[in-house]
Amino acid sequence: MEADAVMLICWQHSVIPGLAQTPEYALAIVHGNQEAADVRIKRQSILTRNDERGPAIVVFLIDEQVLYRQVGTAETMRKQLEHLIEFSMMPNITVQVVLGSGEHDGNMGAFVVATMEDRSEVAYAETAIRSITTDDPADLSVMARTLVDLRSRALTQEQSRELIRKVAQERWT
Repeated sequence: MEADAVMLICWQHSVIPGLAQTPEYALAIVHGNQEAADVRIKRQSILTRNDERGPAIVVFLIDEQVLYRQVGTAETMRKQLEHLIEFSMMPNITVQVVLGSGEHDGNMGAFVVATMEDRSEVAYAETAIRSITTDDPADLSVMARTLVDLRSRALTQEQSRELIRKVAQERWT
């Protein structure tokens, strides 16, 4: 789904999304499995692809608590947050931090909505049991409403960069 998408909107409430992870962060997430980490990092090629479609447009909506949840070492976290700031400078990438504001539908789980070249949509949701891929209009409608709510709670891209920079310096240095 990612490889064919022209736009992805990613909501993540527990960790940095795989498409934005550094190799060190990815390796810590997959408990040292180098092959799994390499596959995760290779997926990021859609962000810089140079074919007729061009790079995918990606919006990363990240819960504020992700910035404080340690994955790997403090250095891993600092480098990951610095990487996130660099990513946010790319013209096809938006990074917005969703402020920790209690209950909202985004607490139900992480998901990605992919828009294809023909404007059709497919969603991918992670659960404790398994991952789900769906193009059911009812599911996509729920996710669309959730994304509207999450974006209303999010800092602007510039405010998000400032918060990420502050957390990297104050918490992970």
